[in-house]
Amino acid sequence: MVPVNQVLIVEDLPDVSDWLHEQVSTILQPQQIQRASNLAEAVTCIEQHRHDLALIDLGLPDGSGVTLVRPFKERNPGARCIITTIFDDAEHLFGSLRAGADGYLLKDDTESAFANQLSGILDGRPPLSASIARRLLEQFHPLEGEQEVSLTRREREMLTLIAKGLSIRHAAEKLGISHHTAAGYMKGVYEKLQVNTRAEATLKAIHLGLVNPV
Repeated sequence: MVPVNQVLIVEDLPDVSDWLHEQVSTILQPQQIQRASNLAEAVTCIEQHRHDLALIDLGLPDGSGVTLVRPFKERNPGARCIITTIFDDAEHLFGSLRAGADGYLLKDDTESAFANQLSGILDGRPPLSASIARRLLEQFHPLEGEQEVSLTRREREMLTLIAKGLSIRHAAEKLGISHHTAAGYMKGVYEKLQVNTRAEATLKAIHLGLVNPV
């Protein structure tokens, strides 16, 4: 996986920002960590610098951090954008995922659990707090009488690799197929699973047992 060299932390509480900085420094060992305490500062950082990873709080003084997800992803293709928050309700969770967030970590998890999830970014594990993963699994349990989704072998292979953090191009190389063919498989996966983002596809992969959320 691509090393995490440039990190952006968006957090308004100084002590929490310091704690996140310490966690990131220890676990990911990036070359540089930038910090912003509100939306305005974060927008400036996003516009002026490139990043491999962003940890974004939702409850900022001048608005919701979720509004930063799309501009960050557009400015930094392939980078991870992870929400770090205390909100564990479905509205904040699914709103963040629909905006394009690649993960959702709860700051009130135990320090060891949070650190484990953060370190998993380098290993390609889905960056989801365990309680959030369980909540999402509940949402994806099929209703009584609902037909299970059937994926082909190649579609399952692609979904597994994408959920582990590989790009479509890298997944194609690993499977020994063309990028065009791989993109076609993923289009089929998205249509069958009725998802629109990598994060939602990852959650479906967890539900199907292709990826371990822990």
